Amino acid sequence: MNRIIGILIAGTHARGRRIGLWLVAFVVLMFGATWIVAEQVSLNMRVETQRSLTGYERLRANVLSTFDEMDRRLVQPACSPAFLDELRRIAFLPDGINELLYAPDGRVECSVNSGRLDAPEDLGEPDIAAQYPFGMAFWVDIDLGFLGLDGMVGILAQRGSLAMIVPPQPLPATGPRWMEQELIFRFSDEVWLHRQGEAGLYAEALSATGPAIASVFRGVFYETACDSGGIHCVASRSDLTQLFGLGWATLAVILLVTSVLAAWVAQQLHRIIERYWSFEARFLRRLDKGSVVCAYQPLLNLKNDLATGCEVLARWRDIDGTIVPPDRFLPIIERHGLTERFTSMVVAYAYADLTAYLPKGLRLQVNFNIFPQDLDAGKLVPIFAPFLTKDSPFDVVVEIVETAEISPETAQVEIERLRAAGLKVYIDDFGAGYSSMQNLAALSIDGVKLDRSFAMAPDHSVMSTMLGYAIDLVQASGRSLVVEGVETMDRLNALKATGMVNFAQGYGISRPLFIAPFVAYLADHGPRPLTRPRLVA
Repeated sequence: MNRIIGILIAGTHARGRRIGLWLVAFVVLMFGATWIVAEQVSLNMRVETQRSLTGYERLRANVLSTFDEMDRRLVQPACSPAFLDELRRIAFLPDGINELLYAPDGRVECSVNSGRLDAPEDLGEPDIAAQYPFGMAFWVDIDLGFLGLDGMVGILAQRGSLAMIVPPQPLPATGPRWMEQELIFRFSDEVWLHRQGEAGLYAEALSATGPAIASVFRGVFYETACDSGGIHCVASRSDLTQLFGLGWATLAVILLVTSVLAAWVAQQLHRIIERYWSFEARFLRRLDKGSVVCAYQPLLNLKNDLATGCEVLARWRDIDGTIVPPDRFLPIIERHGLTERFTSMVVAYAYADLTAYLPKGLRLQVNFNIFPQDLDAGKLVPIFAPFLTKDSPFDVVVEIVETAEISPETAQVEIERLRAAGLKVYIDDFGAGYSSMQNLAALSIDGVKLDRSFAMAPDHSVMSTMLGYAIDLVQASGRSLVVEGVETMDRLNALKATGMVNFAQGYGISRPLFIAPFVAYLADHGPRPLTRPRLVA
C-alpha cells in the first residue's frame, strides 16, 4: 500500500502516473467504444435476421389464409368434380400456393393438379404434429412422385382434412456480405432440420450466450430468431475479421479518437490526483487524525552543563510514514488560519508525551513556538492550562516567532497577562525578525533566543563577530539568553567562556529526539530527579 501511495504523492513519478492514467483511460474508453460497437453490431444483426424471417411470416400468413378459404368454400363432396373445380379456383389466389390436397388422416385422395388419385397415398406419421397454435401438421421433404412430380421433394402442411404443398422460401439474396445465415425447420427445442445457408450455424448460435460485449472476446457475433409460429428459425453469424475487413478506416478513426480522448481524460484525472494528493491537501485532510508528532531538542544549561529543558518541535507524519519538517507545513497552517488549532494540538501531544515518559521528580523547562497572530492570553492560557497546574513539574516558555511585525503596545498587554498566568515569554529568532531591538527594549519578555545564523556562521565572518555584540546586547537588557544553532564543540565552549549565555541548543548538543530517546538523553545528560531546584530563567 505504501508503495502505491508513494507513486501517487511523489513528484518523481509524475510521468509514470500520466502514462498509467493514459493507459487506463484508453482501455476504459476502448472498452466503452467496443461495447457501443458490439451493441450496434448486435442490433444490426437482429434487424437483418428479422428481415430474413419476413418472408416466412408472410408465407405462414398465406398458408393460414389459404386454409381458411378452403374451409369456407369447399362444401361439395370431397374429391368430386365440383370440389376439385373449387379447389382450382382457390389455387389461383395470388399467394404462391398452387398445389392443394384433400388428405383426411394423412391419406392423400385427390389434389388440384392430379385430381383423384388412383389409390390414396398414405403419408404416415407427420414430422411435426398438429400441436402448434395454428393446428397444422407437417411432413418435411416428402417425395412428391405420387403427385406426378418425380424426383421432387417438398413440405406438406395439413389442417383438418385439407393439405397443401408449401412453396420453398429461400433466404434473401440481398443480405449483408459481412453476415452468414442458416435457415432451419424446427421440430422442437432439441430437434430441427437444416434448410438453407451455413449448416451447423444454428447450433453454434444456441451455445453462444452472454451480452454483446462477450461476442467481441469470442471474436464472433451470433443472433437467432424464429417466426411467430416457432417453425422457421434463422441464425446469423458475423466474424470480427469480416467486420474489420469492411471497416479498417473506421477502426483507425476510432483508435485515433480514443487515443486523443484518453490523453485528455488522463490529463484531467492527473490534475484531480495532483490536487487530491498534493502535500497541502494531504496535510489538511490528515491534520486531525493523529498525524502531528512532537520532537524534543534538549536545552543545555551552560551554568551547570546539564540538559534542563527542551524545545518542542512539531513534525508531521505523511500518509506514507515520512516525517515532514515544519518548514513545509507551517506556511499552510498560516495560510488557512489554523495556527491556534495547530498550537493546541502540539501542546496536547507534548503534554501527553512528557507526562507519560518523564521520570517522577524531574523538573523540566519546556519551550513552545507560537505564531505572532496568536499572541492572545485569552486563547493561549486555556491551551497551556494542563502545564500550569499547581503541582506541574514543568516551566513553560512560549517563544514568539517574529515572522510578522509585532505591535509593542498590544504585545506588551498580552505578555503581561501570560506571565501573570505562569508562562514565560521569549522572543525567538532574535536578529532575523521585525524590529528585534525595539521589541527587546519595549517588551517585558523573560528571554531571547538568538537566530541560528549567528552561531552557525563560520569563524571570523561578519555574523560570527556580530554574535558577541548580540550577546552583549541581550546581557545588557537583563534577559535570559538562549543561543541555538550550536553545531560544534568549539562554538559551545566559546559560548560557555562568555559566561553570559544561559542555554545553548543545536545539533552539536543533540538533534531533536522523539520522546523515548529524549528521556534516555535526559537520563545521561540531565539532573537527577529531585536534585534540581525550580528553574528561574
